[in-house]
Amino acid sequence: MRVYHLGAQSLWIDEIYSLHAARIGQPLGPAELTGDIHGALYSLVLHVVGRAGEAEWILRLPSALFGTALVPVMAMLARAWVGREAVIPAAWLTAFSPFLVWYSQEARNYMLLMLCVAVAALAMLRLRDHPALAGGAAWLASAWAALLSSLSFALLLPLHLFWWMAAPGPRRARVVAAAVAGGLLLLLVAPWLIGAARTYAFGRLRPGAPTGTRELRGATTFHAAAIPFALHAMAVGYTLGPPLRALRAGDPAGEMWRHWREVAAVVAVFAPLGLLGLAALKRRGRLIDATLWMAVPAMLVSYFALRNVKVFHPRYLAVAMPAFLLVLAAGFADARRRWAATFALGIAALWGLSLVHHFTVPAYGKEDSRGAARWVAARGRAGERVLLLGATEVVFHYYRGPLRAEEFWLGFASDPARLERELAAALAGAGGAWLILSRGEDLDPGDALGAYLARRFPDAERSVFEGVRVWHLDGQDVARLEAAPAH
Repeated sequence: MRVYHLGAQSLWIDEIYSLHAARIGQPLGPAELTGDIHGALYSLVLHVVGRAGEAEWILRLPSALFGTALVPVMAMLARAWVGREAVIPAAWLTAFSPFLVWYSQEARNYMLLMLCVAVAALAMLRLRDHPALAGGAAWLASAWAALLSSLSFALLLPLHLFWWMAAPGPRRARVVAAAVAGGLLLLLVAPWLIGAARTYAFGRLRPGAPTGTRELRGATTFHAAAIPFALHAMAVGYTLGPPLRALRAGDPAGEMWRHWREVAAVVAVFAPLGLLGLAALKRRGRLIDATLWMAVPAMLVSYFALRNVKVFHPRYLAVAMPAFLLVLAAGFADARRRWAATFALGIAALWGLSLVHHFTVPAYGKEDSRGAARWVAARGRAGERVLLLGATEVVFHYYRGPLRAEEFWLGFASDPARLERELAAALAGAGGAWLILSRGEDLDPGDALGAYLARRFPDAERSVFEGVRVWHLDGQDVARLEAAPAH
C-alpha cells in the first residue's frame, strides 16, 4: 500500500524544503543539523538515503518504511493503552488509513514523527508500570527522537508527565525522576529550541499582543472550520471530499457544499464510532489521557494559528493521530458484532474510495511541476527565457532545459502597470518567454496574473498541468511588451 505508485507524483514545495534541509550531495555536519528546527533527525535520514539518488521513490522510501513500521507498534500500543481486544482493530486501521498512506508517500518528517510518538507512548506506559533505568533511557531516547522529528512532540509532554505521575508508588521519587528526565531532555534539545525562538514570533502568543501581517497570511490564519477539517482529514485523508487545491484557490464553503455527500457519509460513520470509542476509553479510565493526547494539542495549535505564529494545518496535529486511531480501535473493541461489522463496511467503503482517489485522480494529488518543467525544457528555443512564478523552488528542481530560468515575483500581479514594467524588464532582449505558475493563491488569490495575460496576450499559447499553468509568449509578444508598456 505504501510503496505502490511511490514515485508517480511530482515532488511538491515542502518536499523540496526537505531536500534542501537534507543537503543531499553536500556536507551535513553538526552545525547544519542543529540549525534545522523542522526535523533534524529526518533530514539526517534523508541525507543518507539521498546518496542512492534523488528519484521521487527513493526520497519517499523512508516515509513508506516508517509508515509500515507503525503498524506493529500501534498494535502493541493498543494492547498497552486500551487492551488486548483493541490490537487487531488498531493494526488494520493503521495499515489502511488514507491519512497515514498519504504521509507514508511524502518526503516529509510527519510519518517519522507519528512513529516516534507511538514508540515514546509505548515506552512511557511500560516505564510507568515497571520503573527501571533501562526503561527510562528508552523513553528518553524515543522522546528525543520524536522532538528531533518535530518540535510539535512537545505538545504531548503534559500527557507523558500525567502518565508518569498518576501511577501508584512513591510520589517524591517520581517527581525527582521527572525533573531529572526533563532536565536531560531540555539539555538535549536546547540548540533546536534556541533556533525556534529565533524563528517564530512567540511574543504574539501573549494576549493583546499585535499579530502582525508580514510573515503569514493576514492578521490570523485560524478558521472556525479548522478543527472539523482536521478531523475529516484524519478520518479519510485529503482524498475524499473537497481537494486541497480547490479549497486553497476557490471558494471553500462552496467546495464543501459541492462535496456534502462525502462529508455527510464521513460524519455518519466516524462520529458514532468515535463516541463509542470515547465511551470505551472512559470505562477503562483513559478519558483524561485522550483529552491530553488530542484536545490539548488541538487547542494549542489553534491558538498558535489564531495569534499568527504558525498557520493551521492537520499535519501539525500529527502527534494526535495515533490517539485518534486508538479511539476508533476502542470503539471496535466494545461494539457489538453487528455494529462492528457495519462500521467496518462503512470505513472500508470510504477508505477504498479515498485510496482510489489518492492513486488515480490527479485533482487530489500534488502539483505536476515535473511535467510542466519537462514540457518547457523540450519545447524551448534558443533566445527564449523561462520565468518561474509562485512555488519557484519546485520548478527550479525539475527544470533541466537549456534556456535561462529565473524567478519572477508574483506579487507584482496586484498592480497591472507595474507588472507590465517588471515583465518587460525581465524579458528585455529575449526572443520569447515561458511563464510557469505554480501555487499562486498566496500572492495572487484573485488570479490577477491570469487575467492580465489573457487580456494583454489573448493569442498566447497556454498549457495546463495539474496545479500548474504555462504561458508561451513568442518574440512578437515580447517586442510589443517592450515597445508599449502599460501606464
